Order: sequence, then C-alpha cells, then structure tokens
Amino acid sequence: MILTVLGSGSCELRRGRSSPAYHLQAGPHGILIDLGQGALRGMLQAGHDPADVDAILLSHQHPDHLADMVPFLFALNYAPNMAAKTGLQLIAHPDVLNVLQKIEDVFGHWLTPSPEVLHETAARHGGIYSVGGVTIRAAKAAHLPGSLAFRLEYGGRSLVYLGDSQATPELVELSRDADLLIANCAATDQAPKPGHLGPTASGSLAARAGVKALLLSHLYSVVDPDAAAEAASAVFRGPVWAAADLMRLDLGSGTPRVLAAAN
Repeated sequence: MILTVLGSGSCELRRGRSSPAYHLQAGPHGILIDLGQGALRGMLQAGHDPADVDAILLSHQHPDHLADMVPFLFALNYAPNMAAKTGLQLIAHPDVLNVLQKIEDVFGHWLTPSPEVLHETAARHGGIYSVGGVTIRAAKAAHLPGSLAFRLEYGGRSLVYLGDSQATPELVELSRDADLLIANCAATDQAPKPGHLGPTASGSLAARAGVKALLLSHLYSVVDPDAAAEAASAVFRGPVWAAADLMRLDLGSGTPRVLAAAN
C-alpha cells in the first residue's frame, strides 16, 4: 500500500497545506480518504488520475473534510476523462450523505451522477465494508455524532485514519497493531482543542495500540511540526512523522517508510 498525503492542513487557508485528504493505492484499488479543499489539485500534482479512484471515504461533514466533493461530483458528470467512470463507491455516515444530498439539491442535476456511476454506502459504527480486496472497518470517532474513523486492510497491511477525534478506548482497539496510524494533531499540548488530539495524546494512543508508525496530520498553524513529532516520540517509540502535502509513504513491507518527504 502506498499513501499520498494530499492535504495535511486544516480549515486555515495556507499556501503550504491543503485541507485533510489522502490517497491510498492498495494494489489496483485507488481510495480517497476525506476530500478537503485543495485535495484534487494535490491529487493531480501527485500524478494520480481521478478517473482511477474506486472509493471515497468521508470521516464527517465539516467542510475542510469534504469541500472538494463538489468539483469531484461535477467532474463525474461532465469532465471527458471521467465520463466512462462506473462503480465508484462513496462510504460515509448517513449524516454526511444527508449533507451531500442537500448540496446536490442546491446545484440540481449538475452534481447528481447516476447510480451506475456512484454507489453510496451508509456506514455505521462497527460496520465492515469492502472495496475490491480492501477491507474497511468503521468505528465511532469522538468529534461529531456521525464522525467515523476507518481501518483499511489489504495484503496483510493496515492503515488507520482517525479523522477528527479525541482518544477513546474504541479507537485504541481499531488501531491495534496497525502498520500506520494517521492522527489529527490539530492542537498543541499546551492548548488542547476539543474533538482533536495533540502531539502527546497522539503518541500515547499509538503506543497503547501498538502501531508500527505514526503520522501527525491536520496541522494548524499553531502546531510546530518538528516539535509535535518530538513530543509524540517521547511516548511512542516507533517512527513518527509530521505530514506534509504530497508526502508519500510505503506500507508495503515491514515498518512503513517515507518515499517522498514533502511538496
């Protein structure tokens, strides 16, 4: 599995960090995990073709996690390179699907692909889903009532994406022995942010779950990336990285490793 960070930032408008979004290549399957503003531009810069996406997972309905769904849906209907796309899966909590439906209601048919093109799956806490050979497990995240965290497994490797959440016992279990944990390090230890993690809390969750490596992402401007990685490393002994846009990591064998460090 190869992970590309399309957006490592937040709702802040920053030159160097787009909003949260990730592309996972699991064998022949291309999966987008969240789709905040700037994600599609990052995807193209990374060399990924949107027409090759097989599934989109959305953690919750905040705009910085799904804003690029609007241009993506528009492209599904009208962009020539997307015209032949069929069988795309959208996996999200019903609360998220309801928000997207309201957005489609505003724009009408412009954002309404046919069921043959886009299949929506209403994901629930504890649900198990599949995209080809990729198994996806959903768990409740401590953020919004419908927030989800996801565990993706393929070829004996595993990735856990917490979305936005505080640490909970359920998320520790979801992350158990994962190859890579993506944590929403949106706060500093000195100034906690409700519904999110800070560096030490991220490292502690990773240590409790026994993951192999930790990626700190969803970084606000108040979070110093190097200091955050150092703080997380004080409680978690595996590799810790602060995410950067267009960073690529290989989860293919052994401990995950960085293939490309930054944009």
